[in-house]
Amino acid sequence: MTSGFTTPVHVRWSDIDMYQHINHATMVTILEEARIPFLREPFGAEITTIGLLIAEVNIVYKGQLRLVDSPLQVTMWSKRVRAVDFTVGYEVRPVHADPDCKPSVIAETQLAAVHIEEQRLQRLSPDQRAYLERYLR
Repeated sequence: MTSGFTTPVHVRWSDIDMYQHINHATMVTILEEARIPFLREPFGAEITTIGLLIAEVNIVYKGQLRLVDSPLQVTMWSKRVRAVDFTVGYEVRPVHADPDCKPSVIAETQLAAVHIEEQRLQRLSPDQRAYLERYLR
């Protein structure tokens, strides 16, 4: 089992709510920013041909995150890889948190590959599948 792909995501002042916590609605954007480097290798070369559409997003908040917790450490992995879609799992922790501690946020997104010009679902290539399966947990 792989430990996942971890990347930092910087929190912006506009991500903070009146209680000085990261606003729950901005977590979707934080996850998106983390996904970009994770999926750059398998999908970056085809960015003008193949798009990824979000089919589903689930977020569970387990602890508070604040501006001082930036940059957040987002760990991602593949949860399920199918013919035209896959699910990415996430754990979000504060900057100095131990990687084995409980995450503040647990999330997942299901993404579907789409041929941009033809607006139809697109099968994942063998290279894309191999990359995603390398991070299967």
